[in-house]
Amino acid sequence: MRSKISFLNGFCALISYAVLFLGPFLVSPCLKTVLGSEILGIQKTFQDAVALINIVELGISYGVIYKLYKPISENDGKKIAVLLKFYRSAFKYVSLAVSFFGIVAALVIPIVVKGRYHSQVLSDSWLSAVFLIYVLDSLLTYLFGHKRIMLIADQKNYVATICRTICQILMFIVQIVILFVFKSFFIYSLAKPAFTFLESLLINYQFKRVYRNVDLKIKDKLEKEEKNDLIKTLSALFYHRVGAQSIISGSTLILVNKLGEKITGLYYPYVFITNGLISATNQVFNALLSSFGNYMAKHTRKETFDLYEKIYFVNYLMFSYLSVTFFCVISPFMCIWMGKDCVFSTSTILLITLNFYLSGIRHSIFMAKASVGLYRQDRFLALAEAAVNILLSYLLSTKFGLNGILISSIISTVAVPLWVHPYLVYKNVFDCSVKKYYKKFVSYFLLTTLLGFVSFKICCFFKFYGSFAQALFNLILCTVIVFGFNFALFRNDKAFKYLVDVTKHILGNLVKKIVPIKERT
Repeated sequence: MRSKISFLNGFCALISYAVLFLGPFLVSPCLKTVLGSEILGIQKTFQDAVALINIVELGISYGVIYKLYKPISENDGKKIAVLLKFYRSAFKYVSLAVSFFGIVAALVIPIVVKGRYHSQVLSDSWLSAVFLIYVLDSLLTYLFGHKRIMLIADQKNYVATICRTICQILMFIVQIVILFVFKSFFIYSLAKPAFTFLESLLINYQFKRVYRNVDLKIKDKLEKEEKNDLIKTLSALFYHRVGAQSIISGSTLILVNKLGEKITGLYYPYVFITNGLISATNQVFNALLSSFGNYMAKHTRKETFDLYEKIYFVNYLMFSYLSVTFFCVISPFMCIWMGKDCVFSTSTILLITLNFYLSGIRHSIFMAKASVGLYRQDRFLALAEAAVNILLSYLLSTKFGLNGILISSIISTVAVPLWVHPYLVYKNVFDCSVKKYYKKFVSYFLLTTLLGFVSFKICCFFKFYGSFAQALFNLILCTVIVFGFNFALFRNDKAFKYLVDVTKHILGNLVKKIVPIKERT
């Protein structure tokens, strides 16, 4: 049952991500055609500014879910209600902070927009008003945020995901219609908060339908000790949010200011693909998060560790394949998509791939870390990682250019999170030696390197006329080599057998559901 729910959550998350990923591809060209390319830049500025303001959210949406696993497993409606009341209060304070910073930013945003895009046509009041619409859209996501948290913690991510996907599809359609009928960016922007509000109402409806035993009017409050513990966790999450945002913003500023807009523009398609793959796979592990947390609440540490080992193997299998394929396919793919001018040297592509692998292979350890709210112990190290990254990026970019920034990212990752996060999880969650993790990490890394080397050499040996044929050949070859080698090596491993059994179980259930439908038709 647990594997079916995890599969359903993961499947819905991937479909939703595909919609959210592809939707802008349809809307943006329409926006550019009707209102001009400058408005795309203004929209991006608004989105970046709101994302920066949303740091004050502290990661409540996922960071404190772990507190709900035990009362959910025990069906303790009273404790659930008390926790949700606390989360509701936390979202209220976040909303006030976002409102304040949003209003302040609305006064500054006209200066930023006009300085960047040299637009004298748009008035200050109009720019501020539209920006406040984007702030309102962000605020509406917090309206029933505590109820969304409950759905996620209770392994009903798919419910919240379906609500969001439906509303986003409708929003994209309405925005396109608005553009061609009204030709107004102001009305176009109003569609965002309108459908976010609709999504919040759907979440509220689903919560009331499913959790009738949870009375949010309860007068009981969290015990002082538990409340203080949650507040400390939220404070620690703030350090992590600031550190992560500093790395993103700092690297981007250094890239633009020291290497120029041309290199930044050439690098963007690679970032777009790697970030897209990281986000897509992260949806899967977010879907597993609540299942893993609930499993932990009901089982021993040894049983939990055994499950984690299997998830870690899936994590390796996923990013071994994606990394090898990215390294071998990206050059011919770029020739097709963006032209030969966008193809980087092999050394640069290798560094991009290494960064991608180091980010993705840690999905499973992040999941285990989040499942118990393990944020306080390394809160200052998150800032240290950002400081190391920014300092090295500034120094190395002068001599090595883009490669220097990529090397800085690798060094800062290895220096802090790569060894700190596993140590904390193995010590506090599994109560066992972290040497087990490091041994597997090194073996998985060496295997991926070997597979990448072999695949790349064979791809270079077979040359085709035309980038499409080369990309397709490289893709097929990497798929055969990676999965063939891993099957030969791990076919008797318990983690591999578990993955095969779960896949058979899920596919078997799907076939059972499809066959009766065909018989009826």
